[in-house]
Amino acid sequence: GYINLGRVEDLGSADRSVEAMQLRAWEVLDEAWRLGVRYFDCARSYGRSEDFLGAWLRQKGLRKEDVAVGSKWGYRYTADWRGDT
Repeated sequence: GYINLGRVEDLGSADRSVEAMQLRAWEVLDEAWRLGVRYFDCARSYGRSEDFLGAWLRQKGLRKEDVAVGSKWGYRYTADWRGDT
């Protein structure tokens, strides 16, 4: 989806490793936090968003009282973060 729509520049690097993607996600989360964003939406079907957000929250020492997180549940996710499915 998103990368195929010509938005590859938003990812900040040609490196598509999990580590690079997490670093970019944390950069975006840091800026969102700085700007006052306190609600974050994620889901397993958004790739590794839950993992990236959870790790960022732990790294920042943020508590559940500090943020609101929306996620999705109740369905079976089968793509395993693969683009060829």
